[in-house]
Amino acid sequence: MEHNDEQVLNSINTGIFDSLPLGISIVNADLGIIYQNKSVDGWFPFLEAEPFLYLLKFAAAGKAMDFIPQHELPYIQKTVFEEKRPYEYSCEFSHRHRSYHFKFTLSPLLDEDGKACAMMEVVENLSEQHELNQALVQSKRFENVGRLASGIAHDFNNILQVIIGHCEIMQTLIKDSERLQRSLDVILTSGKKASSLTRQLLIFSRKQESDYKAFDLKETVGNLQQILSRMVGEDISIELNCERNSWCINADESQIEQIFLNLTVNGRDAMHMGGKLSITLCDCILSETDCSKLNLTKPGKYVMIRFADTGTGIESDKLEYIFDPFFTTKGGGKGTGLGLSTVYSVVRQHHGIITVHSEVNVGTIFEIYLPAADMEKAIKIEEASHDSEATFTDSILVVEDDLMVSDLATQVLSIHGYMVETAKDIREAIEKTSKVKYDLYLVDIVLPDGSGVDLIEYIKERDANARFLLSSGYTEDKPQIKRAIDNGYDFLHKPYTISTLLNTCREVLDNKKTGV
Repeated sequence: MEHNDEQVLNSINTGIFDSLPLGISIVNADLGIIYQNKSVDGWFPFLEAEPFLYLLKFAAAGKAMDFIPQHELPYIQKTVFEEKRPYEYSCEFSHRHRSYHFKFTLSPLLDEDGKACAMMEVVENLSEQHELNQALVQSKRFENVGRLASGIAHDFNNILQVIIGHCEIMQTLIKDSERLQRSLDVILTSGKKASSLTRQLLIFSRKQESDYKAFDLKETVGNLQQILSRMVGEDISIELNCERNSWCINADESQIEQIFLNLTVNGRDAMHMGGKLSITLCDCILSETDCSKLNLTKPGKYVMIRFADTGTGIESDKLEYIFDPFFTTKGGGKGTGLGLSTVYSVVRQHHGIITVHSEVNVGTIFEIYLPAADMEKAIKIEEASHDSEATFTDSILVVEDDLMVSDLATQVLSIHGYMVETAKDIREAIEKTSKVKYDLYLVDIVLPDGSGVDLIEYIKERDANARFLLSSGYTEDKPQIKRAIDNGYDFLHKPYTISTLLNTCREVLDNKKTGV
């Protein structure tokens, strides 16, 4: 039984197709289009409105290298019309820095005699699903790196703690030898650089938010300007534009400073022959539509940070990897691959988003959107400082499984008059506290026989006047550390300086901190 195009269409209720989120066309045996809905035209206004199969329409537009060639068309006709089997085809292509993914399904339409009188082509736009899958893969990458970072952090930070601490002790003891002081300065500086590198690595695994505060970003950048200028050298100029920024952000200021340092270094390394780095701060109000485009969840006030360099740019096929940990476009030995990864992690931790646009031999632009603080002016709180020469008579129990770290803390605290005893684990600490009550307990959170949090809660039940200070080289996503912070206990992150140790112990003993 022969069918003309009108009869085929009359046998199908095509009205329902226009409401479907699919591209649908009806094709006769000669591959002529007798019906098509408007979905694909809405997806891609740049495609010519020709009466082709959608598959051929994409191929004619030359948007992909792997579209099906013309000589395959007889095979499609044979598969669908003679063998009455569906034909499936998937493809992907890029347009204007976005990747598109499609699946085409061509199925026979049978008449009452079971003959294929036409075929239906269905086009599924899988681009969003692919983007979500890619985001999940990237998230898993960061999660795995975070686990690795957290695993090595404790031992590495203990080592750095000993190096930095003993350097500071030697500097105070050997003041009459300029040569030794210079050597100690080099060791101390190197230790602090290693600590900074570890901090960048550990940001990947940090899920517990830091103690954020509202501050004026414009003032922070102004304070950094001289440092940034020294970092880039004389052949690169820095243009700072903050006139359109008046809102504060609620953030960890040291981590935000890390963003500026890392992006400045990234821009510098891309401008081998000199150039210009433009840093712009701008207040903006993002609508729901804006947030949808940027993959932000909450519309409202944001502060935009824009870094634009005139460097070599980044190839399009590498753009999707630049935020991956340890990925670098620099030559061997010229980068850790942590700079942009750290920036990405800090931005996401602060509920923001970072975008990148780059053209080879033109330059690269990073734009960061961070939520503005509810208050427009930040209140700056000066940290308390204590006289490093003062001495005290309080008693302290240091509970630390690393003997070198324990010895360092004991030396420092004893020099300043504190009566110090040590315990290497919970069992020994409980044995000592059953005989003596101490004014302060300096406790490592992760101990060989349990959690330091459990230990101090045990002690607190028996001595309501005791003060506690928890310490660790692990990151804040460690369950014990998260529990300690959630419970309001004071926390000292390793590696710490001698002055930080002394000041923090004194503040806790003086009850100047809240939450204990």
